Amino acid sequence: MISLVFFGSSEYSLIILRKILTLSNFSLSLVVSKIDKPFGRDQTVTPNPVVKFARDNNLPLLQIENFSPDHKSSIINHKSDLGLCVAFGPPFFDEDLIDMFTHKIVNIHPSPLPKYRGATPGPWQIINGETASAVTFFQIDPLPDHGPIIATIPFTISSTETADSFYQKAFSMAADNLDSVLESYTGPKSSLIPQDHSQKSYFPKLSKDGAKIDWSWSPEKIEHFVRALIPWPIAWTFAANHKGVNFKMKIFSFDSKINEPQKVQIEGKKFTLWSEIKTHYSIVKQKYLLQYHP
Repeated sequence: MISLVFFGSSEYSLIILRKILTLSNFSLSLVVSKIDKPFGRDQTVTPNPVVKFARDNNLPLLQIENFSPDHKSSIINHKSDLGLCVAFGPPFFDEDLIDMFTHKIVNIHPSPLPKYRGATPGPWQIINGETASAVTFFQIDPLPDHGPIIATIPFTISSTETADSFYQKAFSMAADNLDSVLESYTGPKSSLIPQDHSQKSYFPKLSKDGAKIDWSWSPEKIEHFVRALIPWPIAWTFAANHKGVNFKMKIFSFDSKINEPQKVQIEGKKFTLWSEIKTHYSIVKQKYLLQYHP
């Protein structure tokens, strides 16, 4: 039986962690995740979904902020054969940590590597109008999303895909194939395919500031952009009332056929339909604003 250390921090990581617990040829020796952090408007210190699940199910857990010598020693003491990393984020793995495992560390990345490297591959594929994607199993090396490929599992991106549904689909597909991919990888006939780094693409992290809609885009791109930013950070623009005061307005759905928002939320107000309030507000499309109500 192959012993395994799991590295993960997000709700999507949890899809894979749950699957690991059902595998007959792999045993979970340790869960490594991030320390509890302030969350929400009131900044309450909150465990991430992986930590909460590990605590609720009495799984061995190590929470870290970085890979300190003490943390590395804790991982070594579990004497595991394989590391599996899913949506873990920084800190990155150095060679010493990778080499602690007989079978190194495998990462699951929701893009057809070497395309769409980086922390937010799902939203960028939707923004760019991609219709085909893949979830890639690869062996980690010290450079982000750089190591040789173990397996690539293709899937389609639907015309209604959001970032959330994209990741749910990608990691569910990874979970369905987890047993067979890891069995093959840890077996005697394992083969790795080097990435073609000449074909690499990288896209930056999303941010709230970067979620502002550019009204010079085509209606189709705006619609892609709105879907891609659900559930976070949510696309937004400014809407002006009759007095000329500008309010921030989040956009949750967009109709490209008429080039208008659908479901929206003016800052400080309830969710509503743009069609119900557009007689009271107008969308501000110029780049520079003279007046803004925060």
